[in-house]
Amino acid sequence: MQQDSPDGATTTREETPDTRAVEPVLTVSKLTAGAVDPNSSTILASQPVGRFDWPAVGVIVIIGAVFAVLAHLSAQPFTSLVPAAVLSATGCGLLITGLRKLRTFKGAGILEAALSGLLLALFQFVSALSFPGVTRGLSIDQASQAGFFSTWGLVAIFATLFSMIGAALGHLIFAPLRPLPARARRNVELATRAGTGHEEESVPGQEADLPGLSTSEDERVESEEPDHLDGMETAPDEVQPARSRMSYIISIVLLGLAPFLAGYVFAAAFDVALAFNRYDPGPFPTLRLLSGLLPWQVPLSFNLQSLNLILAWRIPFLPGNPAAFDMQTIEPFLLNAAGLSCTLLALFRLENPAGQAALKLARRNALLMEALLGLALVLPANLWIAFGLHGLLQLPNVAVLLRTLQLLNPLTFTLNLITAPLVSVITGTVIFSTRRKRTP
Repeated sequence: MQQDSPDGATTTREETPDTRAVEPVLTVSKLTAGAVDPNSSTILASQPVGRFDWPAVGVIVIIGAVFAVLAHLSAQPFTSLVPAAVLSATGCGLLITGLRKLRTFKGAGILEAALSGLLLALFQFVSALSFPGVTRGLSIDQASQAGFFSTWGLVAIFATLFSMIGAALGHLIFAPLRPLPARARRNVELATRAGTGHEEESVPGQEADLPGLSTSEDERVESEEPDHLDGMETAPDEVQPARSRMSYIISIVLLGLAPFLAGYVFAAAFDVALAFNRYDPGPFPTLRLLSGLLPWQVPLSFNLQSLNLILAWRIPFLPGNPAAFDMQTIEPFLLNAAGLSCTLLALFRLENPAGQAALKLARRNALLMEALLGLALVLPANLWIAFGLHGLLQLPNVAVLLRTLQLLNPLTFTLNLITAPLVSVITGTVIFSTRRKRTP
């Protein structure tokens, strides 16, 4: 297609380079979720944008089922059995949002997150029923039925609620930023080109992989009017700003504290349910359930399989785990790390980086964020449990002060601080590598 310029010269539309293809690495995508890039409209046109995301729910189902099975590595329930679904709920919602953003689905996926949280609770409920002696005990002990079913009802409610909250948080925190004014666009492009030139000097042989513009092309682009670029309804004079590092740090810390706050709220609701059903309070604080975020604890050497029915719903009753490592506690780390990886891929576009140097820089920054998320997930509960749990046995006519329960020692405290970031980094590495291989 040809156009006549004011001086009578004829220019060709196809020869004009599209400066919008130049996108800085580690910046927010210039397209919102569900928007269509003019250069790739044929690819995104066939992708669904509004329907129910069943594949994302299927991913949650697989993860929930695997960890429900892993809970039976021991014949005696771990302390993380009951609160696992609640502590994993925000990560479940974050993963739903991240998976939707990768496939340009519109919305945060609230309905998918609600269904996924409910399914997580259902898997844990079935796992609790399948422990030896639980179903038989429920049929015999009528007094435990109200407590058992009310507790798991609370688990289902709070897992669904916090999964929806996690999806909303992920959607809001990683939403595209407002575009910069037109005057700031040129400054962003100049800064990007300067950084790209520095990458070319530091990595020889990669010049062909990094986009660049010649001087004559710059002059021709600057001389053109926006109305002559194309006939599509785009905003060439608007560009979305890059997020600051502090913005990412604050967002990741908030996501890491979400399971801790969910456990705190659930503990208060569990105490209310105990009082409503006229059960005596447990010998240890209900916030004992926060140990469900700690993979390593001091094990209890006693066999308490005869109390499986009580251990399957009385959260603060068990003084320790039957083994030093609790596999169930990995579930919140895995879900949150996977959700963060997907949202970062949607923002950074790691599957299409500009050169090998840019790829390494993007992956390094993303993995650092994964490690920070793992640390934020485990550190609050690790510090709280490290001070010990002060026990109090309350009988109808007497209260007995129990010895402070020490669930952590210096070794387990350190192992927890290592395990959570390590799981997050490994999860991020696997997802980044998988997406990179699938990208043509």
